[in-house]
Amino acid sequence: MRLPALLLVAVLAAAAPARGEGPVSVPMRVGTHPDLGRVVFDWPRRVGYAVEEEAGRVVIRFAEPARIDLAAARRPPRNVLTIGQDGDAVAMRITPGARLRHFRLGNRIVIDLRDPAAAQPSAQRPPERAAAPSTGVARPSAEPSAPRVPTPATPTPERPAALPQAAPAAVRALSEPSALTAPPRPAAPVAAPIPAAPAPNPSPALQQDIAASLPAPGTTRFRLVHGAPGIVFDAGADAAIAMFRRGDRVHLVVDRAITPDLAALHGHPVFGRLESQPAGDATVFSLALPAPARLAARRDGTSWVIEATRHAVPADAPVLRAAADAGPPARLLFTGGNPGQTVAIADPATGETLLVGTLRQPGPAVLFARRLPEFDLLPTMLGAAIVARSDRLRLRALAADRLVLEAAAGAPLGLGMQPGDEPPPAAIAMSRLLELPAGPVPMLLERLRAVLSSVNATPPLTRGRFRRDAAETLLALGMPQEAQAMAAIAFQEDPRSREDPRLLLAHGIAALLSGRPGDAQGIEDPRLPLRDEVTLWRALRALSHGQGTAAALRGSAPLLLGYPEALRARTLPLAIEALASGGEPAAAASLLAAAVDMPGLDTARAMLAEAEGRATEAIVILERLATGRDRRQRAIAVRRLAELRLTAGTIDGAGAADALEQSLYAWRGGDEEVALRRRIAALRIAAGQGQQAFALLDETRRLFPDHAAGLGAPLQEAFLGALETAPPLAAATLFDANPDLLPAGARGEAAVRVLAERVAALDLPDRAAALLRRAMEATEHGPTRAAIGERLGVMRAAGGDAAGTIAALDASESTEIDSALAARRTILRARAMARSGARDDADTLLVGLGPAGAAARAEFRAEIQDWPGAAASMAEHLAATLPPPSAPLTQEHRSAIARQAAYLALAGDEAGLATLRSAQGGRMEGGALAEAFGVLTADPVRGVEDLPRLQRDLGLARLLPTRLEALRAGSQVTR
Repeated sequence: MRLPALLLVAVLAAAAPARGEGPVSVPMRVGTHPDLGRVVFDWPRRVGYAVEEEAGRVVIRFAEPARIDLAAARRPPRNVLTIGQDGDAVAMRITPGARLRHFRLGNRIVIDLRDPAAAQPSAQRPPERAAAPSTGVARPSAEPSAPRVPTPATPTPERPAALPQAAPAAVRALSEPSALTAPPRPAAPVAAPIPAAPAPNPSPALQQDIAASLPAPGTTRFRLVHGAPGIVFDAGADAAIAMFRRGDRVHLVVDRAITPDLAALHGHPVFGRLESQPAGDATVFSLALPAPARLAARRDGTSWVIEATRHAVPADAPVLRAAADAGPPARLLFTGGNPGQTVAIADPATGETLLVGTLRQPGPAVLFARRLPEFDLLPTMLGAAIVARSDRLRLRALAADRLVLEAAAGAPLGLGMQPGDEPPPAAIAMSRLLELPAGPVPMLLERLRAVLSSVNATPPLTRGRFRRDAAETLLALGMPQEAQAMAAIAFQEDPRSREDPRLLLAHGIAALLSGRPGDAQGIEDPRLPLRDEVTLWRALRALSHGQGTAAALRGSAPLLLGYPEALRARTLPLAIEALASGGEPAAAASLLAAAVDMPGLDTARAMLAEAEGRATEAIVILERLATGRDRRQRAIAVRRLAELRLTAGTIDGAGAADALEQSLYAWRGGDEEVALRRRIAALRIAAGQGQQAFALLDETRRLFPDHAAGLGAPLQEAFLGALETAPPLAAATLFDANPDLLPAGARGEAAVRVLAERVAALDLPDRAAALLRRAMEATEHGPTRAAIGERLGVMRAAGGDAAGTIAALDASESTEIDSALAARRTILRARAMARSGARDDADTLLVGLGPAGAAARAEFRAEIQDWPGAAASMAEHLAATLPPPSAPLTQEHRSAIARQAAYLALAGDEAGLATLRSAQGGRMEGGALAEAFGVLTADPVRGVEDLPRLQRDLGLARLLPTRLEALRAGSQVTR
């Protein structure tokens, strides 16, 4: 018995292409199930193998040399005593009576050791079929729930070298738009069948050719469809099929055992690698077809036509609806199709039992996946597919239009569904990435317990998929913090989990719902496939950061209606509120209508009413929520009530700020609280409460250091408001503590000037001067520094401190100032120099200013009683500053003209006075200055008739010194 197998293995090894890599490292995994032990060899590529079974011993030989990782052999699975490597083979000692079953799943080779036959009920042991001679086509399996594999000592050789080369072509065909994206068209004609017999009396050679072209007796011929990527086969008028996806492969189940003839498909870019596997009284076909490509089925007479397409499922496509039947007993009904036979096969993805309900007519499919503790309902392309996690499940056709999933012996089935509990069509039609289980809390907790048990029974480096299932279950339970922690542990334990799109998305969603949007980067990971679910959460994350628009959420938000109840209750209100406040009231209203009486939507209703202009209705709802028990809704209601009343004018900005401040402690943390604090500060600044606004923003800066950079502008605004409105000493103290907040430019300079004057008005000149000096030292902006220094110099000069004036000017020198400021600083320096005795140097400085320093030079000449010189300087000043005759004079101009008249009078320049009177007399208008100007420029007394005028002028002359003193510059001058 051993010799033929050894010879065949040797032939396969010799025929295998030389890889030049040496022995391959092959991981081995083990698992224990209720009725069998499993050993899996995870090869990196597909290889041939042979299995030998002796009394109490099983030997597995591979077509290539390998180094088997036997680390898992320390804990052998059920029905296995020991596992060891014998040369290039793996030998296992098994328990007496254990039944061997082996098969292939992709590149993996699976060895199952079932319990002895005595432990199985006789009804579960179907009779073994007689071994049939090899025909190149796999024969039906004796096990209805698993693929049939070669009998012991029969090798499974590698596929011929020509076939694997078709894989890249298939992938290219799926990526070509012309291959699968053509618009739907009428049914393409299938290849014409070959005639059963030629013309009468054919020649012997022709008879041989016809015989060679006909399919072998008992086979079903598969042919290509003309003009489309599709195939056609005839398995009988009553043949029923089902189609579903598992990973990157699509599986086609036919409800009868057929022997397929696939020769006509060889070399086709899409269907050239179609594989078949018998499954009891059914046949399973598998095809590599990456998403989003899918298969569509139609009938052509008694034949089935299967076409590959990239088009999404049409909105009006028939649906195989799954609805709970309360019973008794409780069960799940599938309606909307014409059921054929039900088939139990091994799940191509996990090896678990898969219950498949086939349909005789094309169309109805399950579009919405559900995960329950006892089973998973898979999305399909035709028919129904259920992953059975409980041994008591049974799927059968109940009538001509219904399938039923029920528990054995009439026991109730734990569905976690209610009759009619199904998402609306808009949610069902959307594509998903997560597999979120649905059901009541006790059932979800039981599922979580089972998944955690699997985690504990699995080696740490392979726990990623179980922790992913646990994270999804925790999300379904509305426990995002726990789900995020579970996903984080998976990332740490299993390096492969960091590449799992489902786990990346689950972790990002959990972080976002936990109030940690900074940890939700997984939602934006480029490795996530483009699904409606991914688009939904990316839009929600963008809105949580104050970015994006509600329009991006509009198209995918209905998907939330299909989420488990606890998760839906957390997410749907957020989406509707974002739509209502983001300018999408129609989409928000549609979601509200679909949510019916779901709790927690009152805030959304109020926001929608506000968006639609129904302010009174919104206020009524918000007033009720403001006194409710829900903390989040109460906080939002208080805030929106304040804004609505401010808009309506029933409260002012200060009142709105007070109301909003009361809601600060109702909902803490995150971007939402920072935004609220900024809004309160803005209202207080507008209401003249700068000190309160600054205190609030300063606290915000300390509590939320991550947001400190974004608080710079509002903090400076509040600081300036506090300097202007707070009590002088309090404002000065505030400035001393935060000089760095003084903004550069005219506004900062003006604020410091005002504050200094307010402090000086309290008879605290030294305190005011110290404040100006601190402000001057704190700013690095040249013009601002020079302006503050000039103001400090004026204050020092007013106190008679010439040296302090010059020191302030020296400390604030800048080359970036404008000419007006430069002139004021030079004049101030010249006055300080004159006060300190350096009058000639001061006069030289003023001469250098030209007309800008003429007025100051006139004062200097008047102080030394050089009246002609003072009059000349003032004439230069007037020539440079007086407006044209057609323009009116300002108070400053009239004062300068009156001073010029005084200087001319004191100099005895009658001609100059006459010229000044004729040029400017008509422009002086009325008032004290006009009267003084009239006295100074009047004609001399020439007779008795001038005596009344002289008497009047003498009366005015008595007041002239006082009036002239008022004409001096505002700053002090030397005496």
